[in-house]
Amino acid sequence: MQISKPVAYRVDIIESERGWGTKIDEVKYFDNEPEAKEFCRVYNLKNPPGPAPDWYMIAQYVGKV
Repeated sequence: MQISKPVAYRVDIIESERGWGTKIDEVKYFDNEPEAKEFCRVYNLKNPPGPAPDWYMIAQYVGKV
């Protein structure tokens, strides 16, 4: 009997600070791709348009893991 691995879709929450660089602050896993991508879209709406501020957080879709 072959055991199948669970499938998850990964999203990294990345912190960026001018002069300090970036780091992964949190990793989230979702059951499906549309849910993961929608989370990123909504999460990233909190960042104002225009030039990047000195500090911000962004959600980045990584993909199937």
